[in-house]
Amino acid sequence: MVEGTKRRKTRLVLVVEDDRPIGELLAAIINDEDGYLAVHLTRPTQALEAIKEVKPDLFLLDVSLPGMSGIELYDRIKKDERLRDVPVVFETALSRDYQGEFKRRGISAIIEKPFDVNEIVRMVHRFAPVEMAAA
Repeated sequence: MVEGTKRRKTRLVLVVEDDRPIGELLAAIINDEDGYLAVHLTRPTQALEAIKEVKPDLFLLDVSLPGMSGIELYDRIKKDERLRDVPVVFETALSRDYQGEFKRRGISAIIEKPFDVNEIVRMVHRFAPVEMAAA
């Protein structure tokens, strides 16, 4: 690489979605974007284990997850000082049911199911923009 040139810093997106086809689709959409790596997990406990090892640049969480809701997972993420500033985008078909919970926490990044692929891409770019890193 020529001195002084820049390369993109890869942004890690952790997708926590228990519906495997939806989660795989979300990860594929994100992975198709230059500068992004999405990892799909189906259980909140997997996410809690993963964040012990890595710090994602963005969380994409389903609200309805087995064993622990996406909102409960969000609360645990935000209590972790290392992860407190990592943005979280929720995806759900039940946003009306959770409006009070979202409002109480100041959550406004919500994608409605069924979602538009372009909306997913816009949210990812908005909350985890790819930055250029020195070579």
